[in-house]
Amino acid sequence: MLKLIESAIETVDGKKSVISAISFGDDVLSIEDLGLEVPIKGRVLVVGTGKASGKMAEGIETLLLDRIHAGCVNVLEGTEKLFDLKKVKTFPAGHPIPNRNTIEGTRNIVELVRELDSSDVVIALISGGGSALMEMPMPGITLEDLNRATKLLLECGARIQEINSVRKHISQVKGGRLARLCYPATVVSLIISDVIGDPLDSIASGPTAPDTTTFQDAWDVLEKYDLIDIMPESIIKTIKKGINGEIQDTPKPGDPIFERVHNFIVANNERALNAAANMARSLNLKTLVLGSFIEGEARHVGQALAGIAQGIKHQNIPISPPAAVLAGGETTVRVVGTGRGGRNQEVVLGSVEKIADERGLCIASVGTDGVDGVTDAAGAIADGRTFSRALSLGLKPASFLNRNDSYAFFQALNDLIFTGPTLTNVMDIMGAVIL
Repeated sequence: MLKLIESAIETVDGKKSVISAISFGDDVLSIEDLGLEVPIKGRVLVVGTGKASGKMAEGIETLLLDRIHAGCVNVLEGTEKLFDLKKVKTFPAGHPIPNRNTIEGTRNIVELVRELDSSDVVIALISGGGSALMEMPMPGITLEDLNRATKLLLECGARIQEINSVRKHISQVKGGRLARLCYPATVVSLIISDVIGDPLDSIASGPTAPDTTTFQDAWDVLEKYDLIDIMPESIIKTIKKGINGEIQDTPKPGDPIFERVHNFIVANNERALNAAANMARSLNLKTLVLGSFIEGEARHVGQALAGIAQGIKHQNIPISPPAAVLAGGETTVRVVGTGRGGRNQEVVLGSVEKIADERGLCIASVGTDGVDGVTDAAGAIADGRTFSRALSLGLKPASFLNRNDSYAFFQALNDLIFTGPTLTNVMDIMGAVIL
């Protein structure tokens, strides 16, 4: 199972993805899959945000280093010295909670794209994690208020699309507003998707994409998750002003600025799953790929994945062993306990009791960015012996689930998966191997 995960993550490396997606020659930037050719007549500026933006910048410098005028990308704090870059500067930024470095780096990006003309080209490198890593709050919203709002949104059980609809309406750069700042320059946005279905307006909160959500949608999310009374007052005031038309909404589809914007997905979860499936076949495993649209409560997804694996093992349905089941997406965890963990660890913990004593069956789930929740693990792995091993140590899986303490459970068993920062992000990869 670990070999399959490793293959998936390697395939969506930011540098490789950029180099394979675009070409440059005779002062023309080309994206063959889009049939797009962009003449380079003026300055080339590189901006970016997300966990893969540093590696993506390496790819851009490999292709057109001599033509880059300047560049600035916000990267995950602690990784800023890992990149071999000559013209593009990296700024460390906080994740999942923005910090003062986030604001500083974003100001540098904004200054870089101000007062461009129609001969200039902005190459925007967008990837998962970009919502937190690039931020400039609306006037009147402090960093502390922004962080309080972000924490409430992350812990309420909202889907990432819902979280981003709020983020876009309290930010000066999200929801197409970065594209508005770049106008009238041409924008070529290269994107590594970490959102189910690859919607351009949701990935990193869509800084270069038309926004289909409104201030009213943001308000509806706060109402849905009972956040109105506990959100910072500045957040509530800003959204109310937007609903009343006192603040300009994000640019919508059909806005003239997007006639000069080209968005292109260079890597996503589907590509990672395909790589894992190819690796499985090379190991003589039959493969069942469930797609990249997995959502829902993490523990329930784990139980369902276990059930599919058991159907294969005991009934040869829909395929027979030896086999691999692979899926991608992004589950959610409704935090009710005080424990430590992440959605991938909770997916696996949810399967532990169901696969107890199943020989030749294992289940794993990882975040492709190498970080699961607010832990240092990427995910976890379990097999048919995990339940009995836990009981022998006095650990009851149900108790750890009830307090959202999956990290402590798997740490005690030495079954956490550690990758370190992978410098990419295409949501989560989960699966089972049945022998």
